[in-house]
Amino acid sequence: MARPSGERFRLIQHGAASGPFNMGLDEALLRTAASDGIATLRLYIWDGPWLSLGYAQRRIEAERMAACEKAGVGIVRRTTGGRAVLHGNDLTYSLAAPEAMLRPGLRNSYDQVATALLAGVRSLGAKQASRVPERRGARPSKEFDCFAQPAGDEIVVGAQKLVGSAQRRRGGAVLQHGSIRLGADSVAAAIASGVDPDASTNLFDLGIEICEADLRTAFVEAFCHVLGTDHLPEESPSADELAQADARVAMHDKNPLDAPSSKTP
Repeated sequence: MARPSGERFRLIQHGAASGPFNMGLDEALLRTAASDGIATLRLYIWDGPWLSLGYAQRRIEAERMAACEKAGVGIVRRTTGGRAVLHGNDLTYSLAAPEAMLRPGLRNSYDQVATALLAGVRSLGAKQASRVPERRGARPSKEFDCFAQPAGDEIVVGAQKLVGSAQRRRGGAVLQHGSIRLGADSVAAAIASGVDPDASTNLFDLGIEICEADLRTAFVEAFCHVLGTDHLPEESPSADELAQADARVAMHDKNPLDAPSSKTP
């Protein structure tokens, strides 16, 4: 694949943060990819259970919102599509890049990222993991829960999803992020959120126990190989990117389930 001159990759590693901050920073990285041509791989976790809803997913009923509040489950809306994901016992990845730095087209870019994800989980010991074949003409899932039904190029073990992903394209750039399941969600959080804890699998249930540093390293190495680079220099988000994330937090505090803007500044 021919690469544009001046392209730059970077890595951002994050600890636990809230749902709106995590989603806001991913949106900021998408804007950076569109405006500055910088590709970013980000790995992060969540500060407790958070239910993320897809961009176009309908608002959830008042009873579920009340149950989530009682169980301490936050709710946030993503800029990407897809269905609901319960976070908190997962490692989340995001890749924001100019379209020209990835394989051309929606399916090809999904394939590229899926190759990295599959290599990462297999390197950790999940040798039985595989990718769901792409089914042309398949209708989008109507399930509420993202992990209830695997989609094309997602990572599964048998019939159970291990990694779920969603993508957004905007301004000549791509954002794909997803959840790598580390362990089972708490029963209380799953019931309150309306997700099926038996629909997915996770690394712990597969007998894989690994420290977080080694886990992150495995996926960084897998993405490096797929992106065709020997090294992803680790950096911190810019002041502007952090300000955009903080603005998303402020917006969430006023209107928690409003969809983020579909426009790139």
